[in-house]
Amino acid sequence: MTNVRRNRDNIAMKGLQCILAMTVALTGMSAAQGDDFPELTGPYLGQKPPGKTPVPFPFDYMPAGYKLHSAPVFTPDGGEVYFSAMDFSVRFSEKIFVMKMTDSIWTPPQVASFSGDHFDGSPSMSRDGKYLFFSSGRKQDGDGLNEGGERNIWYVERMGENWDVPRPLSFRTPEWENGTDMSELGNLFFDSRDIYKTSFPSDQNNDAEKLSSAINSSSTELHPCVASDERFIVFYSSRPGHYGDPGGDLYISFKKPDGTWKEAQNLGEQFNKGHLSTSFPRLSPDGKYLFFLKLVSVPWQCAVYWVSVDALDDLNR
Repeated sequence: MTNVRRNRDNIAMKGLQCILAMTVALTGMSAAQGDDFPELTGPYLGQKPPGKTPVPFPFDYMPAGYKLHSAPVFTPDGGEVYFSAMDFSVRFSEKIFVMKMTDSIWTPPQVASFSGDHFDGSPSMSRDGKYLFFSSGRKQDGDGLNEGGERNIWYVERMGENWDVPRPLSFRTPEWENGTDMSELGNLFFDSRDIYKTSFPSDQNNDAEKLSSAINSSSTELHPCVASDERFIVFYSSRPGHYGDPGGDLYISFKKPDGTWKEAQNLGEQFNKGHLSTSFPRLSPDGKYLFFLKLVSVPWQCAVYWVSVDALDDLNR
């Protein structure tokens, strides 16, 4: 009996030693990751604001194994930045991450409180910072993933320093719903192979409206990005004549005085030439700068660029 007890004690001790060893290893790994993260300070991670020519916005701070899959989204006070990233070796692995500025120094990225194992991506934020919208593969009750990872639009509401529980929007379109952007006029723009808009907050009777042929084509249109006053909308399109090879380009449409949209135009060589595709446009919260992604290699290696919005307004003629 004594030998049995002694053997049990030895097994328990070895198990405890194993747990302690794993804890030390993980702690060391975490500390090493923290030590390796660069010291980023000040607004926009310390980058000098751009002019009318797109320039790189260094943003290669992805967690190990993950690749950036959206443009950065800053809060109105500039103290937090959200983005999605994916491990392309793992199906449905996309998550939304956040970096925060504490005492003028940016923290390493962490999974956002409302994200996780739900195939979440394409974050955007209302201009007042009250709501954050994103696409998600989670079921309507939030329990598990939709079959095939089908995505719909969800949102979280700001509650002090935290976010409330995720909630789905009620409407549905024939395809997956993805990238969103909300104007100050209460319209939420999103893509479902074409560009749509709906009002927010919405109710069960609020249908989505497909935008006109001035914007949508027989090709694929994605990632709408709208000025706060809706004077223009920037989006991705794979329509013929694009610079991207093999992907598509960024296009822009300006709103006419009567409220209709002008025929969309390609943003041109400065934005679109020399890369596989250009996508995921996103405005800074003050509307002064446009961020976007350029796909530079596959599988999905992107570079973030930014430019003054004055370059867009100059195209409105």
